[in-house]
Amino acid sequence: MKTVVKYMLGLASVWSLAGCSKFPLPEIVKPAVDQTDKKSTTNISAFDAAANIYSRNTALLGNNAMQGFNFDSDGSIWYTQSGESAVKHQINLVKSAVNKNTSILTANTDFMKLSYFGHGTNTAMEEVGSDRYVWIGAYGSANNAGEYWNEKLIGRVKYVKGKTVKTNECDEYYYIGKGYTDMHPSIDAENDLLTINYADPTNNVFRCFMVFKLSEARQATMTNTVVESTDGFETNNPSSLNKKSYTVYCRDLTKLTPVAKMKFRKTGYGNANATYYDWQGFDVHKDKLYYVEGQSNYNLFGSFFTDDVSQSYVTIFDFNGNIVEERTQVAVISDRNALKSIGITELGAMESEGIKVYKGKLYLGYTSRGITQQDTKHYQNIFVFDGAKK
Repeated sequence: MKTVVKYMLGLASVWSLAGCSKFPLPEIVKPAVDQTDKKSTTNISAFDAAANIYSRNTALLGNNAMQGFNFDSDGSIWYTQSGESAVKHQINLVKSAVNKNTSILTANTDFMKLSYFGHGTNTAMEEVGSDRYVWIGAYGSANNAGEYWNEKLIGRVKYVKGKTVKTNECDEYYYIGKGYTDMHPSIDAENDLLTINYADPTNNVFRCFMVFKLSEARQATMTNTVVESTDGFETNNPSSLNKKSYTVYCRDLTKLTPVAKMKFRKTGYGNANATYYDWQGFDVHKDKLYYVEGQSNYNLFGSFFTDDVSQSYVTIFDFNGNIVEERTQVAVISDRNALKSIGITELGAMESEGIKVYKGKLYLGYTSRGITQQDTKHYQNIFVFDGAKK
C-alpha cells in the first residue's frame, strides 16, 4: 500500500511540473527517417527484347566465359575472356562487331593475348587517337587450379592485333601503395576518372575503391616498387607456385590526392536475409559506382540453386560508399521462358559478367550456355537499359 501511495504522489508531482512554465517536460524527438528515394531508375526489373537486347550469341576465341566488356567509339565491342584448360593463365582481348541476330557470331580474328596478368574481373579501354590501350590488373599469382588472382598492380597495354604480352611487358604500371592486392580498373574518360578496386589489406569483408583524376594518374611521378608474384611469366611454367619478388617501375599514385576513397561490405547492403552472389564487376560514371553480382544456375555438374534459375543484381553507390539506388534484380535473368524465347538459352544459364555506363545507358554482360539442349558452349550477350538519370 505504501508503494502505491508513493507512486501516486510521484504522478501528481509530474502533473504539477507539467503545468509550470519553469519546468517544461523534455521534448520527445523522434529519430530522423531517411526519406531519400533509393529505388532503381534503370528499369532492369522489366525486359523488352526489341529495346533491351544490344548484342547476343557471340562466340569468342575459346570456349569460356567473358569476364567483362568495353565499347569502342567505332561501334565495336571489346571482350575480355578468361582462358580455358591449359591456358588458364591467359586472358583474351577480343574485338567484335555487335550481333543483333539469334544466329551465332564467331569473333576470333581480331584479338590480343595477355599472359600471367590475373583474372581480369574488370578492365578498361582507353582511346588515344587511333591507338587503344587496355587497363588491367597485373602481376597476379597462380593458385593450385592454375588460375591467376591477387593482382598487385594495374598495367596499361597498347593493343596490337595478334600479339601476346606477358605481365612484365606492359607499357606502364600504376601503384597505389604497399600491401594492396586484387586490383581492377575502370575508366570514365568523359569525366576524367580512373577508379581502382582493391582488397582491404586488414579486413577482407570490405570491397574497396580509390578514384583518381585520369589525367593526373597518367602524369604521376615514377618510382620503383617491389611486388611479389609467382614466376610463371619468367619460367614459362603457368602452373608454377614459386613466388619471387620483382622490382617494377611504376607511376606512383600514392603521391596524388584521390577524388574519392570508399568501401562497403561485400554482403549486407541489401534487404534483410538477402542471398548474395559472386561479384561480377563495376563501373564508375560521374559520381556513382555501379556494382553487379550474379551466378548462373548451371555448370557441367548441374544446377547451383534449388530454384534452378540464374541470378543477377545491380546496386548503385555514391563516392562515400552509401547506397543511392537499392539492390535490384535483373528480372529477365531469372526468367527461363523469356531467355528461351529470345534465342539465348534453353537452360536458363546466364552468368553475369560486367557492367558499363556508356552514353547515358546502362549495359550488362552475360555469358550464356545451352543455346540448344545439346550445345552448352559459352556465348556472350549484352543487354542495354536506361542509364544514370539521377
